[in-house]
Amino acid sequence: MRKPFTILLYLLVIFFLMYWPYYMNLYEKEQIQEKNQTEEEFRGIITFWDFPHPSIGDPGGFEFIKKKIELFQYKYPGVVIDFEPLSYKDGYEKLINSSKDGSLPDILPVGADFYFISKDYLSPINKYVDEEFKKQYKEGVIDAISYKGNIYGMPLGMYTNVLFLNVDMFDEKEIKLPENGEWNYEEFVDSMIKLTYTEGKKDKKYFYGLGISLAPDNYNLWGFLLLDGARAFDKEKYSFFGPQAVSGVQKVLDLFNKYKVVNPVSLEGDREKLWQDFITTKNTAVLIEESYKIAQLKNLQSKGKLFEFDVAMYPEGESGIPLTLSPKIYAYGIKKEKDEKKLEMEYKFIKFITEDQQKVIELGYVPVKKDKIIEDDKMKRIELATNYTNIIPQFGGWSKINNTVIEKIKEGIKNNKNAFDITEEIKNSVSQLVQYK
Repeated sequence: MRKPFTILLYLLVIFFLMYWPYYMNLYEKEQIQEKNQTEEEFRGIITFWDFPHPSIGDPGGFEFIKKKIELFQYKYPGVVIDFEPLSYKDGYEKLINSSKDGSLPDILPVGADFYFISKDYLSPINKYVDEEFKKQYKEGVIDAISYKGNIYGMPLGMYTNVLFLNVDMFDEKEIKLPENGEWNYEEFVDSMIKLTYTEGKKDKKYFYGLGISLAPDNYNLWGFLLLDGARAFDKEKYSFFGPQAVSGVQKVLDLFNKYKVVNPVSLEGDREKLWQDFITTKNTAVLIEESYKIAQLKNLQSKGKLFEFDVAMYPEGESGIPLTLSPKIYAYGIKKEKDEKKLEMEYKFIKFITEDQQKVIELGYVPVKKDKIIEDDKMKRIELATNYTNIIPQFGGWSKINNTVIEKIKEGIKNNKNAFDITEEIKNSVSQLVQYK
């Protein structure tokens, strides 16, 4: 009985000795293949520029990005993110100049910015973004960073221009705050007049209802210019002219020259000075700014360095809605890249930055994904304001058009021109930049 068993045992041992090297060879080949696949991922330097994102506990605004970089580099050894901070004062200009002299970084903040897309500076990322992934985003978000069927960025969050209110100044003058942040133009003007006054005889202190920077590349005028039903563009063509446009321009002129409720610094275009007048000097009751600035206000308030503030939308005019215009989407794009491995790694990085939508709320942005619910009342109001915000048009020359509108209105205010003439001057200047109806 033992002999067949012994023979079988010998056969198994012989079989093991014969085939063990073969299986070990297969295993080693598989391990080498897996190792090679890992090594095939890009290793090297990726340059990255970004603007600050201040929040509670991070007044400088760069800890969010630096933490993301640190975690990403840990996740992908051999990848170095060479980060350079941008300032809001001249950062956009720096990006434009770098695109012209060939020094554009690998990854840059683009938003719904048609300039970089139209000049063919960016790499499309369609192959990394399937339909299921796109369904995670709110309506219009992916469209805002797409052009002619291609997607050119990963969205971080949404923003718009809103009115920040010094509640203490409203209470001192016994002025009712706009209910749910909504008011009509007459109510708005009446409040601004009451909030504009002087104190003292010898050393007079001047207080103003409104601060609104007329600096290039700003969009805070449009909430007034579109107030009576005008359109900035129609079917990718400039259309800010006609009676409604004249009426919108008149509203702006009245705020400066008739009612005299605007802080004079507004005409200087000094955005930082206006910000300090609002939060530190406290001589400006209402400041029009980009909505993500709420994170900075909350940070100051958490340290007991700020008054009670509120958020309101633009006043409503003949159109009946607080419509405005803004780039609206803050996103990251990738410079034109031929190296497929590097492009894939760059995509992984911008996806990694934008995934945490809870953090996005802390940075003052409205989440771009459907599943993220906002609890904060002020942020809910900003979310509503984004619903009334049109994204800037996707046609060449828009940045120059926007700056022409700002400059002509600024000149008109200073020289007491009438609204019709200003609107016509804008129209004539724009006709040299782009076709319009």
